[in-house]
Amino acid sequence: MSKGFNWAMRICLWIVLLFMYIPIIAIIGMSFNKTSYGMFPYVFTTQWYRVLATTSNLPAACWLSIKFSALVAVAALIIGTMTSFGLQYFSPKMAKRFNFVMQLPIIIPWLVTSISILLLFTFMGSGRSYPVMFLGNLIVVLPYVVMLVNNRFVEMDRTPEAAARLLGAGPMRVFCDVTLPGIMPGILAGGMMALIVCFNNFVLQYYLSPVAVDTLPVTVFTRIKSGYQADLNALSAIIILIAVIIVVIMTRLGYSGGSLFGMSSGSGKQKGD
Repeated sequence: MSKGFNWAMRICLWIVLLFMYIPIIAIIGMSFNKTSYGMFPYVFTTQWYRVLATTSNLPAACWLSIKFSALVAVAALIIGTMTSFGLQYFSPKMAKRFNFVMQLPIIIPWLVTSISILLLFTFMGSGRSYPVMFLGNLIVVLPYVVMLVNNRFVEMDRTPEAAARLLGAGPMRVFCDVTLPGIMPGILAGGMMALIVCFNNFVLQYYLSPVAVDTLPVTVFTRIKSGYQADLNALSAIIILIAVIIVVIMTRLGYSGGSLFGMSSGSGKQKGD
């Protein structure tokens, strides 16, 4: 390829990166801006972090979302891992059909899913409640876990499992000592995906959450309708920092994004280039 084309692709890459990260950098910067309207002139202050720690209702909503999302993620991991393990004993034709059925909750818009679940449980006399919101979010995140864990099952070498069985290990011993370490990247990826999707799922939580109980997405939506509020920037900056720390820790442990989600690094360089 010509040098001009390579430079054009590099410029396009930088434009995409800037488009992705400028809003993140801006919201971090504005969390230290004194004006409550996110405008210039820029005057450095930490007052919005004090507001967040004292009078804001965002930390309580955030903690509720974290606990709820973690509970949904754990349930999805248990069910999804068991489902993926059982899927290995299906015929290829049946496994393909099952994977198609599992992908439907991802393809169907969350708005349709949430309204359908709400109508169903309202007809059953339950309506909006924690169990209904839990089941709705579990339905949405479970396919991600099944697909990611099943992908690890497909890619891993099954020979050590057969060797362990020949040496007399029972099914549970084989699963805990051989199979589980092999699929751990898929489990970690599935857990992260389930946690993130559930934490961000405003649509299902808005329609299915109990009255007067607001998770973080619902609280932010309710507050943003009344105008700009700078403590939102402070909370966003803290969440971004936590996300960066998690990524650094996972990378240090040897779990890069590519290894977790089954993607390559994208580097096309060869030896001698």
